[in-house]
Amino acid sequence: MIFNLSWKNFKGQFLNYLVYFVSMTFAVVVYYCFSAITYNRTLANRVGQEVHINGAMNLGGILVVIMILGFMFAANHFFLLKRGKEIGLYHLIGMRKGQISFLFFVETLILGALSLVTGILLGIVFSKLFSMILAKAMFLQVESLFFVSIPSMIQTSLAFLFMLLMVSLRSSWLVYRYQVTNLFKPIEKSMENSKKLPILKIFLGILGILFIFTGYFLSYNVIRFGTILMHTRFGFAGFFIAPLVIMVICIVGTYLFFKYTMYLIAFLFGKSKFNYYRNLNMLAVGNTKLHIKRGGNTLSAVTVFIAIALGMIGGAASVYTIGMNSVNVTTPTDFMVAENDFKKVTQIIEKEPDTTIDSLVTLNYKLTGSQFHLKIGQEENQNTVSPINLLSLSNYQEFQRINPYLKDIELKNDQDIVVLDSIQNILSGFIRYGSTFNLPDGIKLHVSEIRPDYLGQELMRYSFTTVVVSDEQFEAVNSGITYKLMAFNINAKDEEVLANRLSETVKPKWETPVYYKYQWRNNQLIGYTDKTSREPEKKNDHEFSEDDEQEYWQLNYTSRFSDLRYQRRVMGLFIYVAMFLGILALIITGSILMLQQFSEAEREKESYDLLKKIGIPKKEITKLVYQQNSIIFFPPMIIGVLHASFAIYVFSKYISSSGYWLAYLSCGLLILVYLAYYFLTSAIYSRIIHRRDQ
Repeated sequence: MIFNLSWKNFKGQFLNYLVYFVSMTFAVVVYYCFSAITYNRTLANRVGQEVHINGAMNLGGILVVIMILGFMFAANHFFLLKRGKEIGLYHLIGMRKGQISFLFFVETLILGALSLVTGILLGIVFSKLFSMILAKAMFLQVESLFFVSIPSMIQTSLAFLFMLLMVSLRSSWLVYRYQVTNLFKPIEKSMENSKKLPILKIFLGILGILFIFTGYFLSYNVIRFGTILMHTRFGFAGFFIAPLVIMVICIVGTYLFFKYTMYLIAFLFGKSKFNYYRNLNMLAVGNTKLHIKRGGNTLSAVTVFIAIALGMIGGAASVYTIGMNSVNVTTPTDFMVAENDFKKVTQIIEKEPDTTIDSLVTLNYKLTGSQFHLKIGQEENQNTVSPINLLSLSNYQEFQRINPYLKDIELKNDQDIVVLDSIQNILSGFIRYGSTFNLPDGIKLHVSEIRPDYLGQELMRYSFTTVVVSDEQFEAVNSGITYKLMAFNINAKDEEVLANRLSETVKPKWETPVYYKYQWRNNQLIGYTDKTSREPEKKNDHEFSEDDEQEYWQLNYTSRFSDLRYQRRVMGLFIYVAMFLGILALIITGSILMLQQFSEAEREKESYDLLKKIGIPKKEITKLVYQQNSIIFFPPMIIGVLHASFAIYVFSKYISSSGYWLAYLSCGLLILVYLAYYFLTSAIYSRIIHRRDQ
């Protein structure tokens, strides 16, 4: 009899369990596919050893478990609240708490087992699709990706059985913690005095708005805020701590907003007699206060989760763009080789069939000392003494013919220079140079422009800043040393075979060290740059000083195809995991709100029945349902999108990229998903409260 009664109640909550089942099944599919990819030897061998695909997929699986465990706890909480009368009935007919807990455990186990079996079966079916998406994201050519992974099935089953056990233990704990007889009592709708609101709650409500707007204001001025933190005990780390501080402020503001601010808004709305007594607004305000009181914590958590999910999707798309753009920065041509290894590389290329060298340009650099002012963030100018690379304008223009990323440069005077800094490729506006560069022998150069550096891997230029100078000025500089880099493109039938052959023979390594020591005294730059050390006796001295001779090494070789292949695989793997986790997070948050509203619908049935008895039209009641659901769905959606938008803005201030439109597109995707959840929930909510009329 007991199980028949349980089955009857289970059928009565079919919609709730259907939402739970669909969300759980999708999670099982994602987890199984993540796990199956780690056991796919064909895919792993194609990726190679340079990309750790197993680590990324295992991390993604752990995050899936965490998200689903949170969803199961929330869903289980709603189910227990909704089935209070049922639990009270079990208690009245003589069932012990242990029996009630066991009954819920069986129900959870059966529903979880159905989700697990269905999810694994769908995972097996769609595992090839998931693998194909990953292969496409990583630009891999793999013949067959479909296979059934027994270890993945076992791993998925163990992970979800563990989660079901945790949820069941929590259910038992809740049943044992509370008095079961109290669950059978009618739900008390304790409300605050409609005429008065405690001063503390008013203050906290206002504080919630202030915290959110403070977070947005600091986000808009994140560079200045980070600079202020740099002057505290945090030091330079303060610049990167600033986003974390802003995130904490926004999270606290979000909690206060949904816990107190929304209640304050509803209270103030009720003070307006014109609006309060209009249509069914009186009921809407009362229900809104009640729903906020019950579900404020849930709405806060959902909003933060939405912001994180959007940040995950948008950030992944942006990082992908940044990673791919870095290839253009470090390897604008097919190959760049140091002078010592050029002959060895060309001999290998010439031996390959149907392969020829095209567009060879020799870059002649002068490495000499300089003194200039550097501004980090919003700090005051710092005096910097360091070597710089000089490149003549004519040599730059020659390289420009085979490098599509270099823009035209015009120098009006012989003393004018253009600074090319790799930091400008990402942290534009973070580092700024002064207007003057002082070189040895009293040479003074004037900065006419600062541009991103697309001359290739800066490690091949000893990691020092490069400036483009006029040909006359280049010839006039006699200090320092000179060195050459060979940049060229190739015509090859199979670039991958050539890249693999070169990687076996010519290994990237550090070579050709340089030694320098410069000081700025009496407005003069004194020192040297040399290929041999002038202070060999101090080389073993463990005490480091900026006044000592410094040593730098040069990278010998870069290959565009190798870098492009690596970035495609790493960034593709990253965006694959982030996108699926972000989509799963959106589904979970929408499902939590849907389950919460279904629970509220069961609670409010009697109130809606009373409205029908006093003659309120069905159309007006349905309108009230949509109005109340909009208060639950739209604020988390709007604030979550705002949080994510400002987070993306902060990210754009730290890292420049042209791909942030993809991040904002993900915000639009969320709006569409939540609108679908809103209309679906409202329609089912209306059906629940009108069920007796049908």
